Amino acid sequence: MAQETTPLPQRPLAYSIQAGEQLGKRLRRLRKKAGWTLQDLSRQSGVSLSTLSKIENAQVDPTFDTLLKAARGLGIGFEVLLAEPFASDLPVATRRTSGRLMVTRAVAAIGFSTPMYDYAVHANGLRRKFMTPLIMEVKARTIDEVTNWSSHEGEEFIFVMSGTIDLHTEFYDPVRLETGDSAYIDSGMAHMFLSIGSGIARMASICYSDTIDAPGLMANVPVAETSAP
Repeated sequence: MAQETTPLPQRPLAYSIQAGEQLGKRLRRLRKKAGWTLQDLSRQSGVSLSTLSKIENAQVDPTFDTLLKAARGLGIGFEVLLAEPFASDLPVATRRTSGRLMVTRAVAAIGFSTPMYDYAVHANGLRRKFMTPLIMEVKARTIDEVTNWSSHEGEEFIFVMSGTIDLHTEFYDPVRLETGDSAYIDSGMAHMFLSIGSGIARMASICYSDTIDAPGLMANVPVAETSAP
């Protein structure tokens, strides 16, 4: 008799996930608004022409790193690539102002998905900021499910909200983080996360860079080029 398995728990999303088609159309619209060809954007962003073409045609789910890299290439904030602002949202000053505050309701977070993670981007409407706050659900559970490692300039604070997560990094042995645990890393070091056990693994990830509007120039690190611990 076949052994019964318990399905993994499903968490109802409080926010809408951006479809690849939406992201692709927005990227194409912003690129053409800049008067650029795919080749121009590829040169400016460091993202391969074939990858950009696949994103624009919704043939691939872009990673967080790739989206940030494309946004930086276009000279816009990551949040603009996810949701174009109204004219009144655009910064009118050449420097950051103080005394700002933004509340993001659960239903207002901007979501997008990759094979390894589901993301909810908070404070997306706040321009010219140094931090990108993310709530992530870790979907990958084994090394075989890893499609890429992340590496980007700046620093990253990680706080596990639920479940158990293994943090893998380029230079250290894997670290197991339980609910309530945190880690602070140099995010230029290649890193990735795995969900451990049958529960839902969710974490807050705060990416910081001293470059306004984006956590810096991002780069995917192919698995083959990174020796997993």
